[in-house]
Amino acid sequence: MVGVAETPVVAVLARAPSSGGKRRLFAALACAPDPALLQALFLDTLDAVLSAGYRTIVAVEPPEAADEVRALVPDGVEIVAQPDGDLGQRMRALMAEAFARGATAVVLVGSDLPDLPARSIHDALAHLVRHPDAVVLGPADDGGYYLIAARHVPDAFTGVEWGGPMVLAQTEAAVGRSARACLRVDRHQDVDRPEDLHRVRAARTRAWVAQRRRLGPDT
Repeated sequence: MVGVAETPVVAVLARAPSSGGKRRLFAALACAPDPALLQALFLDTLDAVLSAGYRTIVAVEPPEAADEVRALVPDGVEIVAQPDGDLGQRMRALMAEAFARGATAVVLVGSDLPDLPARSIHDALAHLVRHPDAVVLGPADDGGYYLIAARHVPDAFTGVEWGGPMVLAQTEAAVGRSARACLRVDRHQDVDRPEDLHRVRAARTRAWVAQRRRLGPDT
């Protein structure tokens, strides 16, 4: 566990449920984007993150939807707008802002991790206690990563083809070029495909899946 003097931050990158997202998932499900599922994925993910016990921030896009997300989250969870740019630019800026506001370590995760183990966050921060200059990644099955953590703003976001199958490898190569160690926590899968969705155990997302089954696949 992280010592009491540490003040790490976990930031969840999230789209407001009403703004869409998960195009590939909904296309595979042959249904229109459903804000109810997006909300369920986000809130289940947030529950998992909060269970780890660290200061938590939700970084929202689009910025004008911040009030929508603020109405969904528990008191004590800070809402900030995601900056402009591609995914790498946004993650870099969010980490820089968190460090500027006093964080000693920053963990970034997405909002489609309803079964995220708290252990992944604990392990990432424990790695950083032992290896303060390292970058920690949580590999995903699709060649990307679901978690990145560091005690500095890492050189990890350039030369990466976001959304492609080489994101993890390209990120590790970028970190290597900066002469930093790149460590890993356990593999975990975000929800990108129907089979991922049907494996979820978290309550809200599971309830959406159960309702869809009752109503039929064309609803």
